[in-house]
Amino acid sequence: MKKTIQEKGLLITTDMLERAKLGDEIHLSAADGMIMLTKTKMTAMDVVKLIDVLSDIVQGCLSTLMDNCGECEECDHCKDLGFEGIHLPAEVLKIAGIPENTKLNAFVEEDGGVIHIEPAEYDYDIADVPPHLLQLFMDYGICFGELDALLVRGDLLHG
Repeated sequence: MKKTIQEKGLLITTDMLERAKLGDEIHLSAADGMIMLTKTKMTAMDVVKLIDVLSDIVQGCLSTLMDNCGECEECDHCKDLGFEGIHLPAEVLKIAGIPENTKLNAFVEEDGGVIHIEPAEYDYDIADVPPHLLQLFMDYGICFGELDALLVRGDLLHG
């Protein structure tokens, strides 16, 4: 399949389309990390079936997070998490030679009194997770400290 994607584009056979029962008119949706084909015209039952399939996919993703993060039991590293990124005025970033929208880290010197702010050496952390998903993960009991660690390390969880 990889060779097909690289050389010819994505190949969807007629057999696949028939099994999916999409009909003659197909709607393509693309988002970060996924492509979805659906019927262009859907009845209420079609929408219900689509939601059911998407729900299964979401449940699988939540299970993957739970398997890798574990359940939070008010652990210490969850209490110390910062959910807001560090933001500095654009002119300060420009003077420091740091591009806007760069993720920043802050470190306090052991003696105290001095805070160093520098570009982070990673792409994502818990502050990048949208609030509605944080609430969902909290409802499922997913450990935020472990999730943050996975995000910072960029660990593969799937595939």
